[in-house]
Amino acid sequence: MAYPESARTYSARYWLGVVVFAVAYYLLAEFGLWIAPFIHGSVTAFWPASGMAIAVLVLFGGQYWPGILLGGFFASFGTVPAYVALSFGVGDSLAALAAWWLLIRIGQFRPQLDRVTDIIKLTLWAAPLAALISATIGTLALLLLDDLPSDKWLNVMMVWFLGDMIGNLVVAPALMVSYANRMFTPDRAQFVELLAVLLSMILLVSGLHLHWFGIANFDPQFILIIPFVVWAALRLGLIGTALTVLVAAFLAVALVLGDARLSGVKIPYIDVANLQLLLAMSVPGFLIAAALAEHKDSERKFEKLARHDSLTGLANRAALLVELEYAVAQAERRGTEVALLFMDLDRFKNINDTLGHAMGDLLLQELAQRIRNSVRQDDFVARLGGDEFTVLLQGEYAAESAAAVAQKILDAMRLPVLLQGHEYVVSGSIGIAALNGAVPRTPEIDPTDATLELMRQADTAMYRAKRQSSGFMYFNVNMDSNSKLQLRLENSLRRALENHEFELYFQAKVAAGSGRIVGCEALLRWRHPVHGLIKPDKFIEVIESIGLMIPVGAWVLREACQQMQRWQQLGLPMQRVAVNLSMRQFLQPDLLAVVNQVLADSRLEANCLELEITESVAMSNAKQTIETLTALKQRGVHISIDDFGTGYSSLSYLKRFPIDAVKIDRSFIQDLAPDSDDAAIVMATIRLAHAMNLSVIAEGVETVQQRDFLLKYGCDVLQGYLYSRPVSADDYSILLRAGSL
Repeated sequence: MAYPESARTYSARYWLGVVVFAVAYYLLAEFGLWIAPFIHGSVTAFWPASGMAIAVLVLFGGQYWPGILLGGFFASFGTVPAYVALSFGVGDSLAALAAWWLLIRIGQFRPQLDRVTDIIKLTLWAAPLAALISATIGTLALLLLDDLPSDKWLNVMMVWFLGDMIGNLVVAPALMVSYANRMFTPDRAQFVELLAVLLSMILLVSGLHLHWFGIANFDPQFILIIPFVVWAALRLGLIGTALTVLVAAFLAVALVLGDARLSGVKIPYIDVANLQLLLAMSVPGFLIAAALAEHKDSERKFEKLARHDSLTGLANRAALLVELEYAVAQAERRGTEVALLFMDLDRFKNINDTLGHAMGDLLLQELAQRIRNSVRQDDFVARLGGDEFTVLLQGEYAAESAAAVAQKILDAMRLPVLLQGHEYVVSGSIGIAALNGAVPRTPEIDPTDATLELMRQADTAMYRAKRQSSGFMYFNVNMDSNSKLQLRLENSLRRALENHEFELYFQAKVAAGSGRIVGCEALLRWRHPVHGLIKPDKFIEVIESIGLMIPVGAWVLREACQQMQRWQQLGLPMQRVAVNLSMRQFLQPDLLAVVNQVLADSRLEANCLELEITESVAMSNAKQTIETLTALKQRGVHISIDDFGTGYSSLSYLKRFPIDAVKIDRSFIQDLAPDSDDAAIVMATIRLAHAMNLSVIAEGVETVQQRDFLLKYGCDVLQGYLYSRPVSADDYSILLRAGSL
């Protein structure tokens, strides 16, 4: 059976890796046996092959254990019988596999050893377990061979254990760290410092040991290695520590064991034990380096949190201010340009109010990525908070290119976003302010305040672009006076409610066939003490933006009901008053309680109140809409869908809602030529609404031709200038007395 090419390739690579690993293990094992000076030729004070075995399995996977078996077998083959050599290989393999299994089982182990917990797992758990398994199996094999006196087995096992431990503690972490950081390229200063540390250590330790400096040797002289390891840990990080530990280990082994091995002299046990304890001091070095790495990582994370937005990953306001201050200083020094784009999503609050903050966060993340993808890699993008983003452009033509960048961002933002199974199109507004560019700064600006002034200008331009629905606008000096007017408008509106400056006007609704007045719609007006009567299109968005929609909406509802009650007390005909509910009002948790309280306080019958909600409000959260409308209907309130035809719903879907009427938007009434698309839509709406026992109201009726068309196709109620403009409560009472229009 022929294996696929990929399988053959994987098998070839795997066995090549096993062979390479086996050769490396064999060479290190031969080195360990060559320096073995104590008690038995198979026992050494330093077994570097064991440390390499653990490192290879951790780095490349446990499937490479055959390399240990082969390397261990051939290293001992020829000096001991084959079955004993095989048992040595099996013991070494099981030891490395046990260490590898333990490391991957106890939490998440990182071979780069940049956490103290990883060093502890390796040195206190995996390394001792592996050394114990290898020493136990090896000692038993020697006993079975009768090559080991029965009274020496414990001593041999201890030396074997310590030799493997030193290999595990020195070689394993050094190889892991070196491989995990293999892409690390030290700078010139780091390289020179590392070279100086290694050369100094070699010269000092070797010189004292070999009496180069005429100083008598002292025992143990290799304690001098420890300061170099600590220095490397403190200054050069994990990779520097790993290299220093490896060099120190082989330096100590070469000086203590190498010369004795060459001369054929056995080292006293106390010297071997001192050497092993000294080499074990590499562990504190790795612990220090890991602790410093963790500290630096924590600092990086803290800095990222301090300078980055946690939701989108973009820079935050603090980072922007630093970057902008630097960019302004550079621009003024070099005569280049800086352009700041300040953007804000249009009607983002509606997304949060209707879909919830979780969906709003997903939308912000998606749009943040689109903004990032719309600019160059060198451009600085930040999120200031909420739905506000900025882009900082620098360069010779930054001011001129800002327009193209702004348009590209707006185009990307307008692509549909899928949220809860529905596609949403979100638009935005962008203000642009430039320094030393095509758009001059205002003359009174102190250069030291240019950073904050640039942000203020971009913010001002953004609000102007939002009000004019222009997409983006550059700042100019004329905007400052308009901004002051806007601020005064906001302050005046905050006082308008408590100063009783709001009024209600009423527009009549008439029965299509008879012209009899059947109700009215309450419309908000603001009687400004200086500017007189102001229509809502001039201030309603400001009320929404400054958070007054809920109290103002509650006042409109209360005043409309009280006015209706006053008309009834005057003996005027019973009818119904319609009040529009904004999305924020409709979604407030205590809407039912507010309606109940208003009806109770005004002593108005519930069937005299009609609440109008727009089609988009109704469809924003169908489940909540059904629950709220059902509760209102049970109370007796009349419900109608306003601006029908401008949203994304259909009559067949709206039949799920407990409503009484649909109100055709005025945009469909303006052009009712018999063959027009608007006429077809109006006819279809009337027929389908009647089929579902819904009344149809047409607003914006201004001509006789429009009236006749609607009468012809059975529209129930008409509203528009043809019958009456919105009038004050006193003027409307006169219309009521007439009874018809």
